Amino acid sequence: MPIPTFLKQAVIPGSVGFLIVSAAVGLALRFLWPRNRRFAHAWLTTIAFVYLIMSLPWVANTLSDRLPRIQSAGSRPLGAAETIVVFDGDNRVGRVRETHRVYAAARPKVVHVLGAPWLVHALEKAGIPANAIAQDSVPSTTREQMVWVAQRFPRDGAGYVAVIASRLQMPRVAALARAAGVPLVPVASPVDDEPPTAGIRLFLPTYIALRVSRDALYEHAALAYYAWRGWIRPA
Repeated sequence: MPIPTFLKQAVIPGSVGFLIVSAAVGLALRFLWPRNRRFAHAWLTTIAFVYLIMSLPWVANTLSDRLPRIQSAGSRPLGAAETIVVFDGDNRVGRVRETHRVYAAARPKVVHVLGAPWLVHALEKAGIPANAIAQDSVPSTTREQMVWVAQRFPRDGAGYVAVIASRLQMPRVAALARAAGVPLVPVASPVDDEPPTAGIRLFLPTYIALRVSRDALYEHAALAYYAWRGWIRPA
């Protein structure tokens, strides 16, 4: 059973939901149970420190760089792509940009969107014809999205299916594809805005870096969970 989005947000460090829940706990300890005042102050200070650290670009880059490396786009040219499948998820703007780039290079027969109508509308605004887009909003998790792909495309390598997901989600997609024996070509899209990678800005906190840290932490946890469930092989 998929975990509701709001619940995911509430348990992921770096998210607004987690910050709200953590602050509520700290304030409750501070004002409802005065004997816990010192602990409440320490709790709130720790949360603030964690968010500060996660918002540093060098931390965000380190967390994302430690995800398994995936050779994006494979060895075959994108011009051979017959079908594009776009997974909904984090960093939608980056997925839209990459889908438009691949579509312009390959001119596939169809672009399958596994996700919300927003993604379809954004792809149409980017220049992909509406009659070339097919949507299925039922698959709501990465595993469900990969099951959808496995059920619709043969395992004998016939055709050429390019799957687009963010560079943070792609290690999980590729691991599921290997486990299912699905012949696809992974195309990793960049995050909406990439954190700085050099200079003094590496040590200046930004919201962009906080988002990347949050998403990377989630992917590390998801990879471990998928391996524990036996859905993928441990990295």
